[in-house]
Amino acid sequence: MKAISGKNLVLIGFMGTGKTETGKLLAASLNRRFIDTDKLIEKEEKAKISEIFAAQGEEYFRRREKEVIARLCRKKGLVISTGGGSLLARENRKLLAENSFVIWLDASFDELRQRLTGDVDRPLLKEQDFSTLYEKRLEGYRETAHVKIDTTDKSPLMVSEEIMELLRRG
Repeated sequence: MKAISGKNLVLIGFMGTGKTETGKLLAASLNRRFIDTDKLIEKEEKAKISEIFAAQGEEYFRRREKEVIARLCRKKGLVISTGGGSLLARENRKLLAENSFVIWLDASFDELRQRLTGDVDRPLLKEQDFSTLYEKRLEGYRETAHVKIDTTDKSPLMVSEEIMELLRRG
């Protein structure tokens, strides 16, 4: 567990990779507080992400996302799940890479499409081509992650157990 001693454990990756559910399980296993940045923004704004996008626009949302990530990076011992597009901002990449142990959760295109079918709460999924959106975010994931884990055909429990084993090995 030395890899995360005194650091936050941060899950990054595209929507549908299992960051939130895996994060909750990890937080319970590590006896840490879990924070989903999207849920925190929704709570503070008193509105759903889709409503924020509709009323204020993506630029406003990304600004709020930066504020939340900067605030969380000043804390220690958290398990954090970030929004899929949070690493589009270089400031977020730098802060997370320096202050946290960052795990990139990924899955195959087919798996992601299946998991996201029927999801109406993700505003960018409606507006942009799935593969274009994914490709646009890849650089941020690659640049920031300390470790990458494939979640294809795995439950959040299986992924969290894999991460726990990785942390035990150091």
